[in-house]
Amino acid sequence: MNYKAFIVLFLISFSVHAQTVVRKDGIATGTDAQVSDLSMGNGLYLGIEDWRFGVQVPFVVIQELTDDPYIYESFIGVAPHLTVERLSSIPAIKWKGALGMSSGDNVGEFSQKGAYLAAGVRLDFNPVDFFFYEQSRSFELMAETILDVEPKYMFTLNVYQSVLLFDSAIFDFVLGGGYVNVSSWEEPALQIRLGVGVGLGGMN
Repeated sequence: MNYKAFIVLFLISFSVHAQTVVRKDGIATGTDAQVSDLSMGNGLYLGIEDWRFGVQVPFVVIQELTDDPYIYESFIGVAPHLTVERLSSIPAIKWKGALGMSSGDNVGEFSQKGAYLAAGVRLDFNPVDFFFYEQSRSFELMAETILDVEPKYMFTLNVYQSVLLFDSAIFDFVLGGGYVNVSSWEEPALQIRLGVGVGLGGMN
């Protein structure tokens, strides 16, 4: 009987001590302070609603700008890639990064393989609500590179038509174009692209 009473008193004492360590006079200390730091500290707490993850597949055509309309270099390819977007302090603006692969060449056989990297910013307009989905249009400015046998460095402006279904899945239709510098070409080039994508995350 005395042994059981000792166990009960020990557990009560330990519980009171733990409460004292965790919180004293309404101020977080010890373990509670560490938990508070993790949830409120700058850069440590990242709500999933602030992120958007996806896959995008653009079809890309690049053509060298020359004086002779019959003599020029060209590239036709596809660059499937993963995307991640982070909400900025301005809700309509998102920072974006992308990583993937590329496949293409100048005759359409897609024999040249390479890597695709990109970073930029996306501006979403206010979505329009329908019955079970929302639509939104966006502009996106990206710095991109395709690292294959002829590395390509691109500045691209894309226009998006996006559909958000049930606040979860986002379907993107992308049209874009921009400036390209191909390392082995004598002249700069222009590109046009058409693509589709799917992602997870809120539209705002």
